[in-house]
Amino acid sequence: MEPVLRRRFIDSSGLGFKRGVNVFLQLSAIMIPVYIATAILKLTPVLDYVSGLFEPLMKYAGLPGSSAIALVTGTFVNLYAAAAIVAGLDMTARQLTILALILGFSHSQIMETAIVGKMKARPYIVMPLRVLFGLFSGFALHLILP
Repeated sequence: MEPVLRRRFIDSSGLGFKRGVNVFLQLSAIMIPVYIATAILKLTPVLDYVSGLFEPLMKYAGLPGSSAIALVTGTFVNLYAAAAIVAGLDMTARQLTILALILGFSHSQIMETAIVGKMKARPYIVMPLRVLFGLFSGFALHLILP
């Protein structure tokens, strides 16, 4: 390898490594506390109480009531926080697929609604449509998946 190419490769690799570590640290700062909080909630009656409240609605999507916490967190915070919560729950691949589809349409609402507003769209229309379309898609997938 020529010295110029070798130097460029080394510089690029170092920069990529630094950026990768930075992203890892940022995601860990979100995911680890949320995962720990979920694990602690599983030891208390709080998770069972919240699950019981949402069980009637979540059953239409084929999801356990406990997935409502991941759904709300993913909708209003971000997908990484939802992933940390899901990691602490006992869910099947089918349930994870349905939840992922719903969150694919309706995630990070606060941040993305602000972005939509900057683009001169109507956030008060876009936000509820994203939530409704996500829920409708989850309910439909529940009917389709075996």
